[in-house]
Amino acid sequence: MSPADFPLSPKDSLRERYRGRTLHEVPVPAAVIDVAKVRANCQAMLDAVKEHGLSFRAHVKTHKTTEATRLQVGEHCDDVRLVVSTLIEIEQLIPLLLEYKQRKAKINVLYGVPLAPSHVERLATIARELGEGSITAMIDDESQLESLKTFKNLAGFPAYIFIKTDSGSHRAGLHPASPEMQELVKMMSQADQDGLLHLLGFYSHNSLSYGSSNPDDAMDWLKTEIDACREASQNFKSNHQSPLLVSVGASPTALSLQNVLPSNPSSTNSANALKESLQLTKSNLELEIHAGVYPIFDIQQVAASSRHAANDPYDTIAASVITEVCSLYPSRTEHPEALVSAGVLALAREPCKDYRGWAVVSPWNMPANYNIRKEDRLIVTRVSQEHGIVGYDAQNTTHPLPLQYGQKLRLWPNHACITLAMFGWYLVVDSSSDNPDMITDVWLRWRGW
Repeated sequence: MSPADFPLSPKDSLRERYRGRTLHEVPVPAAVIDVAKVRANCQAMLDAVKEHGLSFRAHVKTHKTTEATRLQVGEHCDDVRLVVSTLIEIEQLIPLLLEYKQRKAKINVLYGVPLAPSHVERLATIARELGEGSITAMIDDESQLESLKTFKNLAGFPAYIFIKTDSGSHRAGLHPASPEMQELVKMMSQADQDGLLHLLGFYSHNSLSYGSSNPDDAMDWLKTEIDACREASQNFKSNHQSPLLVSVGASPTALSLQNVLPSNPSSTNSANALKESLQLTKSNLELEIHAGVYPIFDIQQVAASSRHAANDPYDTIAASVITEVCSLYPSRTEHPEALVSAGVLALAREPCKDYRGWAVVSPWNMPANYNIRKEDRLIVTRVSQEHGIVGYDAQNTTHPLPLQYGQKLRLWPNHACITLAMFGWYLVVDSSSDNPDMITDVWLRWRGW
């Protein structure tokens, strides 16, 4: 498997077809990215980690594009750290990484899935092209040492590794105090001394943070991740020349750092506890934050309420799906409904803890009095393969829908990572421009594994 097995759509012809047209003119369903919001979301994260004096590793699996990756790391970054979920993401990133490397930037990409034997040859081929120090593997099982030996033989140099630490969500990794963790750390420490690998540190991603409901919850989960990796690091006994990395985060927890910025501190118990963990970590370890969906944002992230928001949290959602009203059913059931041309294959079937639907109808192209408060807004209440049913979020509402046959709608997805996977390219608009509905570019999404 390689990029040749999953060829990208022709960018030049797509640009010629779409640039200069408006969102009202395009075939639907279509995925739309607001580059102004992506840019602002990325800059806010870069500013936060810089103000805290932390390192940052950007996850690219949500958007899988060169353009958004560049915004995540910054145009003039001299220490490019990335996470991917598929090998094809690294292969598609090679030109961009070589560009940064030519500017004398350090580059390192973490393949964020525990290493399997079938991944090794391809990963080593990528490493040879990018150079020593470019590839990091995820380890959480003693048997994976054999794959690391194979990697060294094929690449000509050892891989860097993170030991995956389970901080409560049980997605992958080992409990920091478990006998298995202690034995794995001992084995990897010896392998590091023997030159079979370079141990970077400990990595955790706690998906339970997506269930947060307020900033304190998100800060508590970030502290949990940090503390778990710190505990795991205490198993490491070696004369390691460089500080071990503690790499933690998910978008809700990473975004919660903005609540404890030195320039805008919070004084809740959760904020104070997090600030203490940040200081303890920096005293003997290097703290690295990682996150992925934050440039794009979605309804799940709004529901997590991880930041003390000064502005409308919906205004950070950069991704939407354009659809069209195909039918209206004012009295088919006890609640008025409409049928739209976006279903499971355009939106996915990802639930959100905050409400019962599969997407929220945004204010775009809606009447001026349309309100996105729960008691007033429209949502996609049901989905079939190629179509969805729109109705009021509040089930006791019976007045007519403010929709017309043929009306275009922009839907905010529950989970952008899954929704965007349904599309081969994104239509790019810029809400900061004079014409926010005009398509300015087309971004191609990488396909495959």
